[in-house]
This record gives sequence, C-alpha cells and structure tokens, in this order.
Amino acid sequence: MSDITNEKTKHAVYAGITVDIAEDSLDRVQKLLAGISGGWQKAVGSALSRAAAAGRTEAKRPVLAEYAIDQSTYLRETRTINHFERSADGSISVAFAFAGYVIPLLQFNTSVDSSGRVVTQVKRNGAAETLNHAFKAQMGPHIGIYERTGAGRWPVKELYGPATPQMMYSNEAVMDAVEEKMADTYNRRIEHEVDALLNGWRR
Repeated sequence: MSDITNEKTKHAVYAGITVDIAEDSLDRVQKLLAGISGGWQKAVGSALSRAAAAGRTEAKRPVLAEYAIDQSTYLRETRTINHFERSADGSISVAFAFAGYVIPLLQFNTSVDSSGRVVTQVKRNGAAETLNHAFKAQMGPHIGIYERTGAGRWPVKELYGPATPQMMYSNEAVMDAVEEKMADTYNRRIEHEVDALLNGWRR
C-alpha cells in the first residue's frame, strides 16, 4: 500500500525544476527593455509561464500512462509556481515548481465490489488491491474512501493516492524531458515577449 496514504498534508507537495537562464541572455533582455518600466520582468515572467504550461503538458502523457487517473484530474491537481528576483549582488535567481496535494483515492481506478469491499488500482500496471477495512461514504458534500483508525466506528480518515508532483518525480526520464521542454519553450518564447513589448503589442 505504498501508494496509498490516510495522511492529508496541510501543505502542497512540490517538485522543483531547474530552469537554466543564461546570465548573458538576461543581460540582453534587460538592456533591450531598459526603457520600459518593469519590462524585463514582464518578459521573463510571461516566458516562464509558457514554459511551465509546456512542462505540465510534457509530463501529462507519461504520468497518465503510469497512474490510473484521468486527464482532467491531472490538470486540476497540478499547479505551477515560479518567481524570479534580483539579489543584493545583482544576480538573478529563478525558482520554479509543480505543486499539488495528495489526491483522493476515489479519483483513481477505485470501485466497490458486490460484497461492499473497496477495490483500487493506483498504478495502471499494478494489481488491483482489495482494502478490507475501507468503505465509501459521503462526509458532508464530499464522497470519498475512508478507513477507521480505531476499534470503534469513529474516528475515520480518508484515503489518498500520491500528488501529481510525486508521480512526476518517480520517473527520472519524465523529469529530464520536462526540464528540456521547459528550457526550449522559454528560449523560444522570450524572443516573442521582447518583441511584443518593444512593438507595443502588450503592456
């Protein structure tokens, strides 16, 4: 049951990605947009956002091939976070991450058999697992898979599968492909963003 947990962390799970932006490339962007207030920040930020979207899409196919969730769940449960800042010594740092919370087990290939037992499959190539002490129930507006944590009927905790960043990080080849896709997208997009600001196409 390594892919199943009853602990819903209060904090999102992160998968950090390194986006390498050459210093001379940043210097060039800053010089070209020196006459536009906040210009280089807008250009880099927009290019990073496009790179993030491309990275999320790049990871989608292999993640969905390995884990038993659908596309809408993957997209809904995967957030992107990026920011950049200049330190006191003048250097630029860029931080980027995918973030998401553990996903309710019911969002995976989970069902209740004729005897009332919960049967679930988190990974597509893994065997379906019968959870003898779990049950499907509605708690308030939310329907989920729960298990009792003591001898009595209460308390109970909901069961979860992994967060999408954990799915990405479980496959090094996926992470390498995501980093490459993001770097390529950024390098192509930054030129468009610079032109758009210089020509007044966007503000």
